[in-house]
Amino acid sequence: MIKNHIKSTIRKAQAGIAFIIVAAVLSQVINALQYVYTRRNIRKQSVENTYKNMVKLQRTANLQTSVESAVEATMGEVTVQLGDPDQFYGITSRLVSHNDYIVGCAIAMRPGYYPQKDKLFAPFAYPENKNGKGQPRVKLLPYDYTKQEWFATPFQKDSAMWTEPYFDKGGSDLLVRTYSKPIHDNAGRVVGILTADVFFKDLATDDDFTYDEIDRINFVGFILQILGLLLVVYIVWKYTSKFKQVNHLIMEQELLTKELQIASDIQTAMQPNISDIENARHHLDVQKLLISAPDVSADFYDYFYVGSKVIFCIGDVPGSNVKAALMMSIIRSIFRTSASINSVNGEAPSPAAVIRSMNDSLCTVNHNEMFATLFVGVLDLNNAILTYTNAGNPAPVVVSPSTGAKMIDIDPNIPVGIMEGYEYTEQRITLIEDFTLFVYNDGLYETENIHHEPYGQKRMLTRLESSAHHNDAPKKMLSNMQEAVESYRGSAPQEDDILMLTLRMI
Repeated sequence: MIKNHIKSTIRKAQAGIAFIIVAAVLSQVINALQYVYTRRNIRKQSVENTYKNMVKLQRTANLQTSVESAVEATMGEVTVQLGDPDQFYGITSRLVSHNDYIVGCAIAMRPGYYPQKDKLFAPFAYPENKNGKGQPRVKLLPYDYTKQEWFATPFQKDSAMWTEPYFDKGGSDLLVRTYSKPIHDNAGRVVGILTADVFFKDLATDDDFTYDEIDRINFVGFILQILGLLLVVYIVWKYTSKFKQVNHLIMEQELLTKELQIASDIQTAMQPNISDIENARHHLDVQKLLISAPDVSADFYDYFYVGSKVIFCIGDVPGSNVKAALMMSIIRSIFRTSASINSVNGEAPSPAAVIRSMNDSLCTVNHNEMFATLFVGVLDLNNAILTYTNAGNPAPVVVSPSTGAKMIDIDPNIPVGIMEGYEYTEQRITLIEDFTLFVYNDGLYETENIHHEPYGQKRMLTRLESSAHHNDAPKKMLSNMQEAVESYRGSAPQEDDILMLTLRMI
């Protein structure tokens, strides 16, 4: 369709530049008629808009009253639960779920109010999706809320307030207005702020347009049309000979877009489909975080249960295209097949045997001479014994409040797909009771800032040491790591995918 359109444009440009000029003149006549019509129509609409605005103002007032009443009703429960901050997650969730017009609720406490929590502690609930359906999600606000107007002003003045519209980045990610009300302790001191966010469109009123603005807009539009006409004539005259080249580039872009979409579909289809319920039944908390580069990711992971053991893998195929995505899908399929073949009498397979089988299979079909780094582990959920084989992947880290963050020892095996018949070694360790196993690919520590300086494993371990010290849950551990890496990268482009996987026995 685009190709035919470009060819038709070329023919019209070569044969009818004069027609373009005539059409432009005609457009000015239409513009003048449009100006007269617009002015007349605005007069007619002004009366109707006045009535509509009155109705909307009344609706807005009613909505504000409803929000304020809901916050006031919730304040008593917040005050009662000041000694148990973990109850705040449920309180915020209920306020959102019981009020369709509220798209966010936070209980933001004074910095350091709870010594056992982070210095900034603000549970925040928001609808699961934009239409407000489903159970609300709850998280801690990821930014310094003490600098936000909705916290600072009511906290200092000890009075409730509505904010002006703002974009709540990191919270509900919507354009909202916030109603904030101070929280007092038994001594009457302000210790925090209870908020309710309302989608700005629900509180907005129509802007009034003056005739002077209409005149100005039409005049500017007239000038822009004249300039646009001159620009079109120049472009047609100068670049008619290059339309074929443009057409070729468009076709290439279409093919690339289709290719990337196919690769993305492949990647999505390859994700494990094990539910949280299944993980909970095995007393295992599995969390993953994939931060994809602008192109298609070829990082992958997989895991499944065999009796009381879980076998898992994480890997990376070089490249970000359909070829790499197909290679990733092949490796994931071979992993499942090899693991099943090497399982005996319902027992989990040997990681070394699985990787040897995968390597030999890949070398047989790998006509494009591609390879992949891979880590395969088997974790016994009865005794926390980890048996593993590493094939060129970074060393996983054991994170524990008692020992900090320590890399496990790995043997220097080669990636899979390079040499058939290679003998991979297998290792085994016993993990301590309160461990979290942190597995990742090299995109994490190879992330560069604008000065092309990598994030490095030293910074990664320092971040994990902090998580160990605070005994962070796996999900928060991944979130903190993402925040640290993206803060370090700053405005530099993301060159590689970042894949992180955590496993914790619960």
